Amino acid sequence: MKKLITSTLLLFLAIQVFGQLNPVKNFQFEHWYSYGSPCPGYNCFSLDWGAPDVSVVDTLVGYNIYRDSELWRFQEYIGAGCSEEISPCPDESFFDFSETFWIKVKAVYNSALLESPALDSAHFDGHMIGIEKKPAENKIIYPNPTDGIVTIDIENIRKIEVINSSGTKIQATEGKSIVDLRNAAKGVYYFKIITDKEVRIEKVVLE
Repeated sequence: MKKLITSTLLLFLAIQVFGQLNPVKNFQFEHWYSYGSPCPGYNCFSLDWGAPDVSVVDTLVGYNIYRDSELWRFQEYIGAGCSEEISPCPDESFFDFSETFWIKVKAVYNSALLESPALDSAHFDGHMIGIEKKPAENKIIYPNPTDGIVTIDIENIRKIEVINSSGTKIQATEGKSIVDLRNAAKGVYYFKIITDKEVRIEKVVLE
């Protein structure tokens, strides 16, 4: 009985400690093409997030940025990227990995450099060619969030691939502007939209 109580207490303490290693907030990734950019291949990107809530058990020391399971770098500040306004491009090595990969940011705490979980991620779908940045306010997918049927308002669609939050392609349609997610599990999905002129990734929430 004493051994059981001790084990239960240790498990409770572990949950309390690791549960306080708070994750980053408002994780965002944006990727675009610009003809005048100093970025490699004229590709630019912005990686941003908010600081985690203050931990009651440990001190935040910085952030680990991952590409798939590989650590790209540790840094003490928020954000990374290449843009038309920054020359030379300070984060050029971000693209020197593979054609596609998933991006995560984890908060790092100073007790043995423990990491928080990553509650959100983004997908880098490879270099863009001849694609100008689209204004953020242009909504081409609706409704979003959705309860199942999604309409894509863009011309000359060749193919749409639906990718889940684990990076697995679950669906593909050709020449259509409507995607049916009614049989999919609720959560976050990424639409890879391929047209005659561009390839773009849009995040869709299924409720």
